[in-house]
Parts: sequence; structure tokens; C-alpha cells
Amino acid sequence: MDQPYKFLDEKNALAILPIPESCLQEMEAMLEAIDRGERGGSEGCITRLIQINKKSRFSTKSWGRLAGGKKVDLGITYRFINYDEQDDYSEYFYSYDAWKHGTPQAPMLMLSFDRNSGSPPIGTLENAPGTYVISRRVVSVPLQCVLKHWGNAESGYMIYEHNLSAMDHAVPQFKSISYIGLTSRNWQTRYKEHQRDALTGSELLFHTSLAAVINKDGISQIGMGPFEMVRSGACLISELQYVNLTYEEAMQIEERMVERTLHPLGLNMIPGGFAGMKFLHKLGYLPRDRATVDDRDFATAKYLLARTGGAKVAPWVSENWSKDEFYEQVIFKRSNTLNREQVLSIRKYGNDWGFCAELIANLVGANIRQVRDVLSGKYYARVK
Repeated sequence: MDQPYKFLDEKNALAILPIPESCLQEMEAMLEAIDRGERGGSEGCITRLIQINKKSRFSTKSWGRLAGGKKVDLGITYRFINYDEQDDYSEYFYSYDAWKHGTPQAPMLMLSFDRNSGSPPIGTLENAPGTYVISRRVVSVPLQCVLKHWGNAESGYMIYEHNLSAMDHAVPQFKSISYIGLTSRNWQTRYKEHQRDALTGSELLFHTSLAAVINKDGISQIGMGPFEMVRSGACLISELQYVNLTYEEAMQIEERMVERTLHPLGLNMIPGGFAGMKFLHKLGYLPRDRATVDDRDFATAKYLLARTGGAKVAPWVSENWSKDEFYEQVIFKRSNTLNREQVLSIRKYGNDWGFCAELIANLVGANIRQVRDVLSGKYYARVK
């Protein structure tokens, strides 16, 4: 029996997008409007992507199919909008627009879950003056994967990226940081596991970072949560970058991608792909240097948990830094000490936002010992 939608693949949409079934009719209407050339779209653009899907389904690798879609310069942003002072958070407003990104990127569909300041508008579509986005949750997927004739988007391996960044109004500001993940299951299923671990006290860096930005009073209804909220001033972006990969392809691609997110540059704590498995095998956490992704993840957790009880500060370091004259000599003068902005930001993140020491270290460019020393008042206590 044919699906009831002209453009949307119902099964894939529900599988890789964090939306309830009740949203599908809204999204189908959006695709129809954009295909008519409305709201920033161009006439026939969605139809053309479906034709590319159909033509390439049995002859091209998944990334090659997405590369074929680059012939259509298209991005779509679909916004779910809540207001900070509304009574029922299960209700929401929505809007959408299409745009040309002018890059080699394949067409993307971005769902943006925005929490706005103030109360929802009544009797008008216009926000009250001064309204702004308090926090934002973004989920991005390749548009072709939710359109007809893609095939089963859940087959094989998926690679995704989670990124934490600051909203323009956040005080203090911090640099953007990312985590690359690989799963043989649905990426939404894997995210729910990460979220569960984050909210139940996992000490792994990505989990403590995630716990720091999730608004624990927010609502997470399905998948990643169409109404999942993040802490004020923060933006959490999740991007599905590869689907339908074989094991070998997934390992090779993840290894390259993690090079830019390996701690301290990002939130990945071991190398990706086969390099990470060899690393764990050498340390005795894996019986062989090739294993399943689940076994790799379990071994990684064991390694990182064992590592958390690690190095202590050398005695001479503590002795020197405890002396006022040494403190006065080096504070704000040497390249390997913190500056005033770093110290104040550490206090803000730790005392006001409740971020963990590992995340703060990434955000301000310090090491974990420096962060803990500032938060405990051991050093830099006189910096105001």
C-alpha cells in the first residue's frame, strides 16, 4: 500500500527525526509549498531530489547519492517555537523557510527547537518587541533521507556530530566544541542513551558536557525530543552526517573526523575508527584490535572511568603556587597561566551555570587542574 504522502517517506522521517507522527502532515505541507517555489524554495526542487533518489538507489554509495543531490542548492529550516512564560509546553508555534546555502553541501533539513523569551503572541503572528531566543536545540539531517525512494535510512552505520555553542547573548561567551559519534543503530536511540547517562551521573566528558546544557525541567517527548530544552544561553546542535555505511566505511570515516574533535580540541577522548580500537587493544581494554562498535564503546567507558582517578598535582607545583610572592610574580604575565577573562569565565561557568571542570577547561582553554583551583578558591582568589 502506498504511503499517504507525495514527498515524505513516513518511516524514515519518524526514524531519524525527533518528531511525533502528528507533525508529519505539517512537514508534508511544507515540502509541497517549497516545491511550488514558495517560502524561499524553487519550483520542482523537492521533486528533483526524489528523482535523484530513485535514479541512484541501487547504483551508488550513500555519500555519492547525497553528492548527486548537491545539484539542488537547498537548505530548509523548520522551527518549533515555545515561549518561556507559556503555561502548556506541549503546545508550540512553527514556521519554516528555504534558502540557498551556496556551498557544496548536500541539501539539509534543520529542525530548530527555539525557546523564546516572554509570553506567546495572542491574536497576532508578531512577537512582542524585545523578544529573543533564549536557547536553541537544532537537529539536522540530509534532506534526501526523509524523501521518497531513499530506501531504509536505518540500514548500516550512522555517523553524527553533537556541537555545543553559545548564543549571542550568553555571558560569558565560549568557543564551540563538538563530539563525533558512530552507531550501528538509530542515532536517536544512541542519543537517548547518551542523555540517560548524562542525567544519571556519568563522569565521561561528553556526558558531563551534555548534562551541563540540558534543561532538566524541559520536556523530552520522543526521539531527541521536539520540545527538549537546553540551558539559557546555550545552543545544542546535532547533525546526522552519514547513513547506510558499511563497517569498514564507518571506521575509516570516523577515524578521519575525530582528528578535529579529539580532546582537548573537542569532546572525543580516544581516536576514532580503527585507530581507537588499536589504542584500546594496546592498553588491554579490547581482546583484539577490531571489535563491534558496542564493544568498542563499552571498552572506551571502562578506560575513561579508570583514568578519572589519575594524575595528581606535583608537590612542588602546590608549594610554589601557595606562596603569595610567586603568585604576584606570575599572575597575568606568563603565557602558561590564566588571564583575567579566563578566571572570571571559569567562575561564571562553574558557580552560576554548574558546568563540570572538564567542560569548562575546553571552553576557556585551561586545564582541569586550573579550573578546579579557581573554583575552589585555591588560586586566583584575589582576581575580581
